[in-house]
Amino acid sequence: MPTAEHRLGAHRPRALRDLARIRGAAATAGAGSSEAMTIALAQIAAAFDEAAAINSFRLRVERLIGLRADHPALRARFGARAAMLFGRDLDVAIALVERWWRDERKAFQIASVFGSPTRLSLEVLQELRLILRLLRFKRRYAEYQDVVAALCEVPIAAAAE
Repeated sequence: MPTAEHRLGAHRPRALRDLARIRGAAATAGAGSSEAMTIALAQIAAAFDEAAAINSFRLRVERLIGLRADHPALRARFGARAAMLFGRDLDVAIALVERWWRDERKAFQIASVFGSPTRLSLEVLQELRLILRLLRFKRRYAEYQDVVAALCEVPIAAAAE
């Protein structure tokens, strides 16, 4: 009989799913061999592959989403970009952030040729892209306006709509 964690639709946090993926790779490697080194190498490979990098990014964005909109870390990270997005619709903001991200990626590629560039602005834009797309997917247009206003420290006027 399948347990709750094996049933379809059962939700487990992303961190637990990632840990289960790593342990599954170790179990698969250990099935054919009993060498501890083979199992350890399989776990290391699973912990640092492309899926792990994507999960790490998503976990970081989930942590940011879990913070309040007026949290100092969010203001420091997204405040300047939010000020540039203030007064714009969510769809326009997504298009604008996408353009910023493409331009920043090109600049990063050029800077990579000449030395060691910083990735911070590229990472901030990548996180902002995902957050805005998630807001659009969940149809939270009003929440977008509230968050941008809170990040810009603009008083929010409650509209009776």
